Order: sequence, then C-alpha cells, then structure tokens
Amino acid sequence: MSRNLTSADTEKISKLISAERLATFQNLTETDDAAIELHQATMILGASIMSLVGVVEIALRNSICERMQHDIHPNWLRGDPRPIRLDTREKNQIKSAENHAQRAAYSKLDYAQKQALDAAAYPNGKPQGISHKDEAIARQRTLIVSDGQVISQMTIYFWKSLFAERYEKTLWKRSLKGVFPNKTYDRALIGQHLETLYQTRNRLAHHEPVYGTRLQAISAAIDFFLENLGSRKPSRESPAAKFILPHYERFHGDMAVFQTTFERLKK
Repeated sequence: MSRNLTSADTEKISKLISAERLATFQNLTETDDAAIELHQATMILGASIMSLVGVVEIALRNSICERMQHDIHPNWLRGDPRPIRLDTREKNQIKSAENHAQRAAYSKLDYAQKQALDAAAYPNGKPQGISHKDEAIARQRTLIVSDGQVISQMTIYFWKSLFAERYEKTLWKRSLKGVFPNKTYDRALIGQHLETLYQTRNRLAHHEPVYGTRLQAISAAIDFFLENLGSRKPSRESPAAKFILPHYERFHGDMAVFQTTFERLKK
C-alpha cells in the first residue's frame, strides 16, 4: 500500500474502518494493505459520483418544476386549493420540506430578528413557561419561504415518486414526458434510471461502496440523463448536458483510475 504503512499502521487503520466493513474488501484482495487501499479508492470514486448525482438532481428537479409550472399551474407545488392530485406521501414530503426551509431561514436570523417574530407567532401573547423548542417552532411557522427554498429541501425520493405508475395519466402524459421529449422513451424507463440514482445516492450517503454492477448501473443512468434531459434525441450538446459534463468528465477520470486500481488489487 502507498504512504509506506507499517504493519502496526495497517492494524490500527483496520480498526478505524471496522472489521465488518473491511471484510468486503478483504474478500476481494490478497492482503489487508490491499483491502485498505481498495476501500480508499472506492471512497474517492464515491465522492466523484456524489458530486455528479448532485448536479443531475439539481438539473432534473428544476426541469420538472419549470415543466409543471408551464403545463399544470404556476403554483403546482403548494397551491391552495392544490392544482394537482398528489398522494398523501408526496404531500407530506412537501410539507416536511417547507418546515425544513423555514427552519433553515430561521437559523440565519439574529436574536433580535427572532424575537420580532413573536408578534405574529403569538397574537394573543406568548404563553408562560413555553419551552425553547416550541417557541422556535412557532416562530419558524410564521416565516414565508419561496418555492425555491422548499425545492432545495426536497429529496430525490420525491422527484422519482412523480414518475411512479400511479401518476402515469395525471403527471406523465399531462406534463412530465416533456422533461424527456424523446418519444421512444416511456415513463417506466425514466423511473428505472431514477431508482438507480436514488439507490446510489443512498448508498453513498451512508459511505457504502459502489463498484461492479452498481457502478455499471449508475454510469448508464448518468449517461441517460446527460444525453436525454430536455432533448428530443440523445445529445451532449443540450444545455443540460453542458451543465452536467464537467462533473461527468471528472467522474469518468476517477472511474478509470478506480478500475485500474481494482484490477491491480483484486485476487
């Protein structure tokens, strides 16, 4: 392994990784040094994938919002009455994102600004003995947050949910197929690639390795979004593709290094 690790270093580093986690890599390599090096290589690759998934998610969610605002209603996300019928789980996710956006906005206020919210939070006067937590929640609920602030708090799970079979008629045919205007693609294919994006992001968020078939799947999904988001035919010249490409090129460089490392270290 690089950096001239001694056997004592290897033993101590193995404990930092944990025996259970390291076992995945020990099963792939001949030595503990090699297992540690492969673990580090997967972490470096994972950071590159995470960055790439992040820009794809940003491009995707904003493309969806723009399309829905055009096709359904400018305030489709939080309109009252709601202009589209969403299942309870999606409505709950929107409300949760709104609460998180209010909390984020509240955290940026200074002490005097937070106190100034009491007039709206407690029009009949603040109750005696209220806890600090309940006081903060009441103040947060008075804050008006924009759709953009709410959208920034939405998870990729929400966006993939909009491509579920239950929304085939109400969202896909009515609007979302315009996000992927190539008529040869159906909703199920988009959903499949979104599921890969979602599962990969979850693994990386928990520092789990992505290699082998999982790496192949996320690479194929990224290729699909790069070439087809907002494009009537596969292209790497669309605005979405040009937005994603810098991160995509870094990912492919890191993936090539990883694959070379993997081939060198595997049994």
